[in-house]
Amino acid sequence: EIQNYKMFMCFTRKFKANEKQPPFDVVEAFAMYTDKGTQMNVAQLRRFLVEFQAEDPGVVTETHAARLVEDIVQRRRHLSHGKSTKKGLSLTIDDFFYFLFNDDLNGPLNTQVHHDMTAPMQ
Repeated sequence: EIQNYKMFMCFTRKFKANEKQPPFDVVEAFAMYTDKGTQMNVAQLRRFLVEFQAEDPGVVTETHAARLVEDIVQRRRHLSHGKSTKKGLSLTIDDFFYFLFNDDLNGPLNTQVHHDMTAPMQ
């Protein structure tokens, strides 16, 4: 994909953008939960969230997983300027990678730093 950048307010430079490739462990997890397929459906995403990320099965329902897939696809479609990656309700490896590293969708458990101020200094 070619990216355009305006430089010095008078001319435009074009650069070829290198897209980030998913790390091996992400590819491995995707393959494991999709049975080595190319698409992750709602049930497979739910299974990943419950088994791999230890989410509460009572909270992560099929409906919750379906909404999550729709949200991921919607955001990715917006980022790719209208190119739809949606094939039914499923995620590609790139959609899955986007989900895993997006703080809004899959953020850390606690974003605040915690220091125990009652502990002795070492």
